[in-house]
Amino acid sequence: MSTRVHFLLISEQKEVIERVAHLSVEFHYQSKLQPTLESLMSQASDYEQVQFILLDVRSCASREEASELIKNTRRQIKETFICTLAKDTATLADCQSYKKASGNFVMLEKDFFSTSRLEYISSQVIRASFVPVKLNEFPKSSKLDFTLYHLMPLNQKLVAILPKGIELTDARLEKLDGISEVFVRRDELDHYRMYVESHPTVTSQGIQSRCRAQYLSYCNSHSQLMFYLIDEGEKDSPKEGKWLFDRCEILSRELLTTLSSVGEAWDVVNNSSLGEFGSLERAPTTAAYSGLLSLLSSIGDPTEVMVAGLLADVGMLELSPRLSEKFRHDQKVQTLFGEELKTYQDHPIKSLEMSQARNLPIKESTKDIILCTHERADGQGFPNRRSGDKIPLESMVIQFSEMIDRAAMIRMGVQAQKWPVSQVRKDLVSLEMEKFSTFSEPFVQKIKPVI
Repeated sequence: MSTRVHFLLISEQKEVIERVAHLSVEFHYQSKLQPTLESLMSQASDYEQVQFILLDVRSCASREEASELIKNTRRQIKETFICTLAKDTATLADCQSYKKASGNFVMLEKDFFSTSRLEYISSQVIRASFVPVKLNEFPKSSKLDFTLYHLMPLNQKLVAILPKGIELTDARLEKLDGISEVFVRRDELDHYRMYVESHPTVTSQGIQSRCRAQYLSYCNSHSQLMFYLIDEGEKDSPKEGKWLFDRCEILSRELLTTLSSVGEAWDVVNNSSLGEFGSLERAPTTAAYSGLLSLLSSIGDPTEVMVAGLLADVGMLELSPRLSEKFRHDQKVQTLFGEELKTYQDHPIKSLEMSQARNLPIKESTKDIILCTHERADGQGFPNRRSGDKIPLESMVIQFSEMIDRAAMIRMGVQAQKWPVSQVRKDLVSLEMEKFSTFSEPFVQKIKPVI
């Protein structure tokens, strides 16, 4: 019987196999290896559901040969995400050809081995391709323009239980008896959001449902923007980048409006990030917290603060696989030395450089906010050791929000004592009132009344 395969590697290269094997152990991926497409085709029945394929085309003699290999892989497994591993000498035209051949993403070998881009994109695809929603959100007689899925417990395969356009009848509801949670494809989250928004209820549960639907759509748009920033096949697509950036800005405003109408809005977005990479995927949570704090405290423009929060940790993708793994396992910054410490402390600069390299329309004031999200009032922050009033208060809002999220979030599968978001906020402010080391006194005085 075939099972759901998380990660399929098609490569004969030892160093690639070792890298993927280590990643699969850390992230608990169900992974498979096939040296060639021909060997995969001989075992086709074992690969009905594959979420992520890393296809190594570096041994191909030409762009045309590599593109044909991608096309044939797609013909073999239609519903999957294909990440193409290309030579460092691949041109932009080569990478664009690989995308046109139905590849989803192109990564150069230098980035494969020396950065954490693979960790991020695989986590987003594998752990967040399907998003859990509550079945009770869909009353009898609903007709949806997206499909609902159920995860089979034995083989972990996802089965469509309500195809798009099919009515949710009594008979279908009876078959779903005992199921409280169903799944929506990530690429259909916007349809899910529009459904929830078009069926509003004035109850607390209804408002929270609408807020969560908007937040999930926000996470998805952020991830799409991150993929754009690191995809070698998108280097010459400034219109796409501007569209994604503008969409994140629009969704920031919409989400903020809804969050401001929810009682304890912080708890709605907590623990709802998509993926398992680390701080970057928590950026929408940090941005949502930051927007609320900005609005309540009148610090800066809330939408600008949210956009800066979304982009502030892009540079974390440039950390080595070994270094990003340390952070995922809660190793503290204080344990880093030498080149590792410098690389980490330079990540705000990298965040800005990566955003500017793809010509995102970022305002000058937003750039400064991004650069200063890890500076400290006492001058002991990074990357430029700014202090006091030389640090934008908006940057402090983002850093304060990151601290709230780190203290309040609950990791999947980890049993640990976590405090409610409301208590975390109060404790952080009380701590800073004693020393004013991380945050300045003017910031604390503005934040204190709204916590």
